[in-house]
Amino acid sequence: MQGNLAAAAKDFSRAVDADPNVADAWKRRGQTRAALGFDQEAIKDLTKAASLSPDHEYAYLTCDFFFQRGIVYHKMMDFRKALTDFRKALNIDGSSPITWNFVGLCENSLGRTREAIIAYERATQLDPNMKEAWANLGQAYRDAGDRQNAEKYFAMAEKLDPNYVHCYHLRGLLFYGCGEIRLALHDFSRGHECDRNDKNCFLMKAVCKHSLGDMSGAISEYTLLLKMDPVRKELMVAAGHLCYYQRELAIYLQKHLDVNLISFNADVELDAYFKESYCKRDPTNHPRLCNYIPQKPATSKIPDVKMVDKTGVKEVDELVELSRRFGPLIQLRSAGFLSNLRQHRMCGLAILHMAQQAKAWWQSGSTAETVANGSRRYDLYFDVKGSSKDCGKKHAFGWRDFMDISVKWRQISEPNDPVFWIDLMAPEVFAEGFGLQTPMVTGQMNVVRYYPYFERARDVVKKLIEESGACNVHDQRFMLPPNKIDQLREAKTCQDLWEVMQQGFYVETPCHSVARPGEIMAGTRITLLQKPPDGFDFTIRTPGTPPRWVEMDKEMAHAWSLLTEEARRQPEPDLDRFTDLALTFYFYWVNFGPLSRGTAACGYIAFFALMLSIGIEVQTSPPEGTQVDWPAILSPTPAGFIDEVKSWIYPSRKRCDILETAPAVGEVLATPRRMLEALNCK
Repeated sequence: MQGNLAAAAKDFSRAVDADPNVADAWKRRGQTRAALGFDQEAIKDLTKAASLSPDHEYAYLTCDFFFQRGIVYHKMMDFRKALTDFRKALNIDGSSPITWNFVGLCENSLGRTREAIIAYERATQLDPNMKEAWANLGQAYRDAGDRQNAEKYFAMAEKLDPNYVHCYHLRGLLFYGCGEIRLALHDFSRGHECDRNDKNCFLMKAVCKHSLGDMSGAISEYTLLLKMDPVRKELMVAAGHLCYYQRELAIYLQKHLDVNLISFNADVELDAYFKESYCKRDPTNHPRLCNYIPQKPATSKIPDVKMVDKTGVKEVDELVELSRRFGPLIQLRSAGFLSNLRQHRMCGLAILHMAQQAKAWWQSGSTAETVANGSRRYDLYFDVKGSSKDCGKKHAFGWRDFMDISVKWRQISEPNDPVFWIDLMAPEVFAEGFGLQTPMVTGQMNVVRYYPYFERARDVVKKLIEESGACNVHDQRFMLPPNKIDQLREAKTCQDLWEVMQQGFYVETPCHSVARPGEIMAGTRITLLQKPPDGFDFTIRTPGTPPRWVEMDKEMAHAWSLLTEEARRQPEPDLDRFTDLALTFYFYWVNFGPLSRGTAACGYIAFFALMLSIGIEVQTSPPEGTQVDWPAILSPTPAGFIDEVKSWIYPSRKRCDILETAPAVGEVLATPRRMLEALNCK
């Protein structure tokens, strides 16, 4: 086929040479060059074709030239230029559903879901049988966080073509993102049945089984998937995840299904280089993995987790019901965030678990008489063998052991995410400053979830540059010339900032210490880099280096010490002071960013748990449009952050005695099997 295309390109070149004023010859050569991967040459040819066809004489031809060039720009991921061309084509002929569908694809790729929805709707009006437009419409609603409409339009695509694999994959991802793992499994299985060679549905089918605790099924699926391409398995990527790593994790989890959670820790037991490579999605022949010893083969002796609507165990079912009270509090009411029922369940159970263990720790410093007069005594389910701190060395229950609980819940509830403590990654990557990046802008896309904080982050960047300069990509600090300051102050977009700075750079937000008054630590990095074509990466990135880890560990330990002291105050803690300390704990946690993923969620779970540990229930989720971690990250002091959020947190605090009667999570859900059974209940 490539040979035929190359020959065709030569033929069209001869036609162009014979008569350079024939627009169609330029167009045909442009199309052929695009098919051969010579995109820049294709753009030149199609541009020439358009210039030879005045709109008033050959409107239909000009329309096609713009459409064809738009397709090439779209292929090049230059969505702005592609959108401009598709809009030009529609100005000539607005009746093309295919062009409207491409407009929707471009708008969605720019992060403008509302405009994408309008375009897809127009495409479906012009051609109600266009399954691609219906599926894309469903995807746009999914990206906006609207499950109801997403389901509605995916169903339209399925109705038009019951064998439409792409639709099953997209809807499966919707259900997975909503925590409806069984529904997701059904769609991925259906997609795989329709096309046995589709690796996207096949992998996610295995991931669903993994999530539900069908370990033998998941491991079998992962193994079959790897055999589909045994020579290049390290490159066989589906849905952005590598099958090899998932299988290793599934085998590990299977062996620990019935092991008490307090006696093991995946972060300690899994190979550090394996974790690094999994986070980075490295190929399995990467040099970092040269000494990695794979998990021993799975065993058939360990039964899979039972799939039941209710476990029939009174205490488990009671905890599941209680989790419904707390889990939804974690839900963000912001664009792009789907309501994830499984994560609600996980959060609710983790809040109860952590609250009980925190209360047990508070009680451990009180006399038996005091506790008896106050409330129920809890056992502290803690063993250093299951701690991520100090590799199992003896130590008292501390802030990290408290946070280990939420990390373990996150790891078990969502095996598709690499959630690990950064200091337990490979020493080289820890020294380099591995950290989670959260983009507000990536390429040409304004990221739906995080772009709402762009202006605030941009203003922080401008202020810091003016006060103390910035660092280039080589970590060299430089100051902005005085004659550039006015231009900096006027900058509104990434392009404006780039024109001022003329290079990639980052600034570090200040983070004021409470443990060491007067000390100012490096908070998070806000980075601006160019990203071809014609785009930027504007991100927050929290580097987890050893020196920074030492500093932040002191802050977390200090906050934990103050929380402990206040919780043990007699006759009872001061509510406002304890609340502020819990928010301070959260502030340093998210500025610390100690996890490869999931830092914000684990921290917010911890806040609710800390409040519940002293008998206080916070009865509201963040206000619409608010993501609690961003104000914390962009504030230099805990006090500034607290002032911003207490207006809605303080009034929502209510007395709650639920811990007096709730079953002990650490006892009832002591193993991954029991945790998964609780997560799987309807």
